[in-house]
Amino acid sequence: MHRPILTALFALAGTALAPAALAAIPQFNGTCPGGIEVHADDGGPVYINGRETRLKRFNDNYYEASDGQGLTLSINRTADGGTQMSYTGPGNANGVCSVGAASNGDRHEDRHSHARDDDRNAPSVVTCESVDQKQVECEMDTRGEVQVSRQLSRTRCERGRNWDLNRHSVWVKDGCRAEFRNVSANDRNSNRSAGASGSTLLGACDARARADGTEVTRVPVNDSVTELIVDYPDGRFLCMVGNDGQVQSLTPLRKRR
Repeated sequence: MHRPILTALFALAGTALAPAALAAIPQFNGTCPGGIEVHADDGGPVYINGRETRLKRFNDNYYEASDGQGLTLSINRTADGGTQMSYTGPGNANGVCSVGAASNGDRHEDRHSHARDDDRNAPSVVTCESVDQKQVECEMDTRGEVQVSRQLSRTRCERGRNWDLNRHSVWVKDGCRAEFRNVSANDRNSNRSAGASGSTLLGACDARARADGTEVTRVPVNDSVTELIVDYPDGRFLCMVGNDGQVQSLTPLRKRR
């Protein structure tokens, strides 16, 4: 006689203990100061500069998305169905972001494909300067490893403090001025030309060192990696390079006196 009541009570308890459903994030595109690009798929996830974030739901109208590196988006759904967004980041960076609706079919995978095309057309070497201590963004091919190739300001440029990378650009602030070089792009270009000349391995090491070297020894490590000892103008280096011409590491062994 009491069984229907007990069944209803168990059902209510199960509903109360059930985990919250995935945050009902609407599909949108957004841009925040500093070249931060945001894309949300309908129902999630949210991407910051092409990388998926951790999404946390506080209630039906407020969510936070974090990239795990100190950047957090605060996403608020307004009463009229719109979306507002702001951000906080490393170094007390913060600001209001612009949000626009994404067109149907504008999925992250499609945007990522366009991004690869954009990177191919972007420069691999740029000079970027912070004027009046302000943050400045410079378009660049950021696929792979980007380094400071030449310091131009009295202020030392340190990655994560006054310079870093966005999806298609390098940004600087607080007086940093430097030449930035995508050394992975150099390797890619060198591998294409070195393969044609038949000196792929040494040519790839030379491209990473940005100098012409003299091979001392060459020892296969396994079926896919070879160890080269190379003398360069500033010393002797150990170059670990894949047999496809991809340099894994270039380590100084001895400085030239």
